[in-house]
Amino acid sequence: MRFVITFIWAFLLTQMINFILNSLSGGGQLYPEIGLLFAVLITLVVFFLDVVMKPRHNYTEDKQ
Repeated sequence: MRFVITFIWAFLLTQMINFILNSLSGGGQLYPEIGLLFAVLITLVVFFLDVVMKPRHNYTEDKQ
């Protein structure tokens, strides 16, 4: 569930950034696919960091 919320926030924020940068560059055609791509990438990075940063159990201490 937290990754769904992460994706929703990432999607909304990247769409806002996409719109602002597009407006600053002259207001050409808006490509929402770019925001979607970045939202997916951000969600995958958050998922990967969650997996990597979980504490590992040290089983050698349990044997003593």
